[in-house]
Amino acid sequence: MDKIKNLTLIKIAFLFVVFCNAFVDVTHKVLLQNIAFKVFDGSTQVVWISIINSLIIIPFILLFTLSGFLSDKYDKKNILVYGAVSSFLLSILMIISYLSGNFYFAMGSLVLLAIQSAVYSPAKFGIIIDIYGRKNLASGNAFLQAISMMAILFSIASASIVFEFFYNNNNLQTLTTKEELLSAILPLTYYIVPFAFLEMLVSFLFLKNINTSYNKNKDLTLNKKELFQGKLLQNNMKILTSNNAIFLSVIGLSVFWGISQSTMAVFPSFAKMYLGISDVSIINGVIGASGIGIAIGSIMYSKISKYYIEVGTIPLAAFGMALTLYISTLVASPILLAIIFLFFGFFGGMFIVPLNALIQFNAKKKVLGTILAGNNWFHSVSMFLMLGMTTIVSYYGFDPLKTIYLILLITLIGTMYTIYQLPQSLILLFLKTIVGMKYKLEVNGITNIPQTGGVLLLGNHISWIDWAVVLMAVPKEVRFVMDKTIYSKWYIKWIFRMFNAIPISNASSKTTIKIIAKQLDEGNIVVIFPEGSITRNGHLGEFKKGFEKILQLTSTDVKVVPFYIRGLWESMFSRANQKFKKSNRTNSVTISFARYMKKENANIISVKKQIINLSTKSWQEHIKNLKPLNETIFNRLKELKNNMIFTDSTGLELSGHKFLTASIVFKNLLKKQIENQNVGILLPSSTAGAFINYSVLLMGKTAVNLNYTSQIETLKYCISKAQIKSIITSRKFIEKLELRGIDLKEAFEDVELIYLEDLRQNISKAKSLSVFLSVKILPSFLSKFIYLTKTKKDDTVLILFSSGSEGTPKGIELSGDNILGNAQQIANIINVNDEDIILGSLPLFHAFGIVVTTYLPLIEGIRCVAHPDPTDGLAIAKLISSYKVTIMCGTSTFFRLYTKNQKIHSLMFESLRLVVSGAEKLREDVRIEFKKRFAKDILEGFGTTETSPVATCNLPDVLSPDFSIQKGQKAGTVGMAIPGTTIKVVDPVTFKELKVNEEGMILISGIQVMKSYLDDEERTKKALKVINAKTYYITGDKGKLDEDGFLTIVDRYSRFAKIGGEMISLGAIEELISKFIESTDNLIDFLVTSLEDEKKGEKIVLLISNANKEFIQELKEKILKNFDNKLMIPSEIKIVEEIPKLGSGKKDFAKAKYLASQE
Repeated sequence: MDKIKNLTLIKIAFLFVVFCNAFVDVTHKVLLQNIAFKVFDGSTQVVWISIINSLIIIPFILLFTLSGFLSDKYDKKNILVYGAVSSFLLSILMIISYLSGNFYFAMGSLVLLAIQSAVYSPAKFGIIIDIYGRKNLASGNAFLQAISMMAILFSIASASIVFEFFYNNNNLQTLTTKEELLSAILPLTYYIVPFAFLEMLVSFLFLKNINTSYNKNKDLTLNKKELFQGKLLQNNMKILTSNNAIFLSVIGLSVFWGISQSTMAVFPSFAKMYLGISDVSIINGVIGASGIGIAIGSIMYSKISKYYIEVGTIPLAAFGMALTLYISTLVASPILLAIIFLFFGFFGGMFIVPLNALIQFNAKKKVLGTILAGNNWFHSVSMFLMLGMTTIVSYYGFDPLKTIYLILLITLIGTMYTIYQLPQSLILLFLKTIVGMKYKLEVNGITNIPQTGGVLLLGNHISWIDWAVVLMAVPKEVRFVMDKTIYSKWYIKWIFRMFNAIPISNASSKTTIKIIAKQLDEGNIVVIFPEGSITRNGHLGEFKKGFEKILQLTSTDVKVVPFYIRGLWESMFSRANQKFKKSNRTNSVTISFARYMKKENANIISVKKQIINLSTKSWQEHIKNLKPLNETIFNRLKELKNNMIFTDSTGLELSGHKFLTASIVFKNLLKKQIENQNVGILLPSSTAGAFINYSVLLMGKTAVNLNYTSQIETLKYCISKAQIKSIITSRKFIEKLELRGIDLKEAFEDVELIYLEDLRQNISKAKSLSVFLSVKILPSFLSKFIYLTKTKKDDTVLILFSSGSEGTPKGIELSGDNILGNAQQIANIINVNDEDIILGSLPLFHAFGIVVTTYLPLIEGIRCVAHPDPTDGLAIAKLISSYKVTIMCGTSTFFRLYTKNQKIHSLMFESLRLVVSGAEKLREDVRIEFKKRFAKDILEGFGTTETSPVATCNLPDVLSPDFSIQKGQKAGTVGMAIPGTTIKVVDPVTFKELKVNEEGMILISGIQVMKSYLDDEERTKKALKVINAKTYYITGDKGKLDEDGFLTIVDRYSRFAKIGGEMISLGAIEELISKFIESTDNLIDFLVTSLEDEKKGEKIVLLISNANKEFIQELKEKILKNFDNKLMIPSEIKIVEEIPKLGSGKKDFAKAKYLASQE
């Protein structure tokens, strides 16, 4: 049979085999115990029950070394298979012992089964890491513990019920010896053999063929002389005690199983003497309730710590066990006793699962078998000693109740010791409980933390509780470095001391660095936040070089593990503004660990790069866990209720419920007329444009917002390429376009136009009211079931055609996750809140217009004020002033128009807190003039339609209380990558990543990268490149990254002219020319292009508008005087009526080249 790769099937087979193996042993033991219970009384009964229990335990003690050797020497799956064969053979031997009527023979067969279990157990626990993986160790142990308890419970219950029924129906009360009763119950053993056979069969069919990461240890041999002299035992004990976390876990487990075993041994006598219960099924039922509790506790623990090991439950569970054990002595009802034992088991499950997981997590794989066997040895010794104590006190007539009190005392001592050893775990559990009320913690890459040696963890500093998140995620002792001023605060200093925090200050930095280096050399894990303080804008701040100095001082092979925390910027513990935190509630926090780096390779640049890469993965996982785009918006609109979400310059204002109602009503009408998947939309930025786009989304269709400013042939090409048969538009809008000289009739020859005015006539007040009331009254899940078409998260929901500024337009397919991801990324960095109002003036066929100023408000629930014409500066200024707009997005071209409009007063822009520029390079003269006119900084960002669209953005600088500045912007750059985005600068030919400040091709990776180009596999392959399992979009832009991660765009690779063999950037020429144009000349616009030239290959042509000959002459003189590189001087300057523009405001380079070529 081939290797089995279906993990679910492997897990089921493994758990089934474990169930059967436990069933065979326990059923045989219970039958022998029941015989002792019926034949003997009082102290003699306790002694015999203890002896029978001891027979199971002693082999684990004696075979510690041998079982550990076998598990480390051989493949653990083979041990499980051969163990299943021996279990089947021994079950047949057990039947023979019952046939013989020899009770001691039956006890001997139990010993042999126990030997099989002693060898089987280390392999059983050791193979969990292969089946479940290190990340899911806690879950794997929880399921193993739960299935083991179910097997024990089933064994106890079935054996006791069948025994009691058989005993009474066959009048076996007359039998007075154990031998007679043994022979009489022979038929009860027959149902054990089928389980043993199934265990063997499944082991051969499945376990024998699973993939494991085992490599046979040929060098490992068993020295028989040392074995019998006990030297191997001593060596194994050293291995077991060398790791404090492992040894403490073993001690804790040993105490639990010792207490449990002695309680089970003394409880039957206690029940018989104090409660008058002689029915073994009732007694075993009460004991069995603890097994149910362990199973429940184990499963509950797996839910609490799905991807990490939560140690906080350990001391709490220890106290719970002590409390329930005491309460059990106060009640007399079997039902109440069963409930108490259930809780005892529940706390037991919460206690043992993390301890088992800690052992497996911290153990080296090559000695894992020895450690697990040693774990069994300690369990067995503990159980044997507790049983011995129980037997002795019972033999001398000690009261069973007092024996339980003695067990309780031992439990309390163990609890106090646990709290003493793990005091910080209670604090962590408290934090986890408080934090867990609001946030779900997920841990990724925990296996990347090395098991041995010093480890330096370096990560982003997003909130006040980052340290607690790291401590909760890492199941090892962690020391973190923190600011001394915070460490010294008297009310929390004791907590930081408990966690071995290392305080640092400017005065003590040299000494502290040496202390940290020493801690690392001693093999400890140390956490440093290299930013030195909590971020104030959501971006990664400047990294301090302290950790580099620490690594230089270390003398051992210290490993560096970068990590990234996502989800706490929106929390109450971050430095995000209060309005943002109130408006953006998150319920998930993720911490991700990268693969370790050698200390020689760890520096500010490499570590920061790794953290940014982690942020990309974290954001992708975060978005994948959200609802699809149409559901997310539906839920948000329901939440908004009567609060305004969209309005426009026509005065149409819609609340959340009304917007949803309008979308549903139009959706119901449109679905009757539209059959094709792709639906054309030709509407301006407006309330109607927004809800029609959402109506299409509700239908599960793909919206294609068409560029009505394109050439007719281009528009016809887009319609044909997207296979559009229906276009939703408005008569009034078409008429306005015609008044502006834009006649689109020719483009619509082969499509059906659906006019909003016609649809509106078919909407009755009754229909609208019924939908409105259903939206208002029905719960979200029911409303979505009725009105929303289910979609997959990676379905294409939007097709946008590129501007065609460099050729034929490309149809960019964006998924719901692309849009949802980019909207949330943007919202995260600009701190959107309930009081924000965003201006929606960019056209809907523009990626910024549809995603940032249409979908982002709907996703985040912030208000949008729309206006159809971004060139109408005065109308936009009035809207901003009237509605107190806080966020305005635009292009350099549009902002330039506002600066030259003398009717716009600076007070009209007073409410703006953010002005963001994109789509084209922000001209320096525009940035300066805008600042002068309106006292507002324009923050430049960068992106493409293929990145949905935003990839980087400048942010306002933030002043901290100590007057230090966290840089959010740098002049001449387009900012840093937004959270969840990776930017690479590579060689355009080899794609080798370049160093800091080296110019090359810009690549972008993140949740916002498009799916593909529409029906264009060739172009898609050229645009998307997979590097190290991550998909990057090749932008075609030349740029560079500085040491802080700020990106500078040099130019488009297509906007270079090759003159005399040298590549000359046309954008760089434009940047130089802009410096010669005075602010008073802001009516002047220009563009640089190139044409073929016979002598030099290409020549540069400057197109300029609104300039006279005198101005041109002055400009020529300035250019000749100030241009150092003479190849950059334009060969020709042409005065044109207007610089050609696209509808998005971007310059039309193709048309500009055509104008330049005209004589």
